[in-house]
Amino acid sequence: MEAVWSTIKKRFALGEELPGMHVKSSKDFAAGLMFLAIGIGAYYIGASYNMGIPQRPGTGVLPRILAWCLMGSGVLLCIQALLAEGPKLDAWAWRPLIMITLATIAFALLVDPAGLVVAMIVSMTLAALGTPDTRWGEFALFMVLMLAIGVGLFIYGLGMPIKVLPWM
Repeated sequence: MEAVWSTIKKRFALGEELPGMHVKSSKDFAAGLMFLAIGIGAYYIGASYNMGIPQRPGTGVLPRILAWCLMGSGVLLCIQALLAEGPKLDAWAWRPLIMITLATIAFALLVDPAGLVVAMIVSMTLAALGTPDTRWGEFALFMVLMLAIGVGLFIYGLGMPIKVLPWM
């Protein structure tokens, strides 16, 4: 696996020519491959859902349509990367990647036992720690606004059976 990754990194990040093609924008090519992979995964997951009939579409119609759109976007982006000059692939920004991933996992693990408000506070704070440029005063105002919207929309508007706080 390491040999495959180093070959991909060497050929695409450095713009090395491949037999029969030259990637002119490694960033667009990598994004296209990512869209294609996510689209294939979404199609695979949605393949077991019922398609229904044209007069009464089933639960599998929208996931498959969106998967095809995502795969098509990925292919078009890869083609564009082969034809037009563009930016090279930058180094990975690990801090934002790790913090956003942790924020998502924290929300998923906390929303049932701790309630929506606690889960949102923890996940938004973790996400804000992903950048050193966070202005904490503005972040606090944003968090209050998002908490009001989240509770208003999901608890009262949609009536979802989620606890607001651990004791509520």
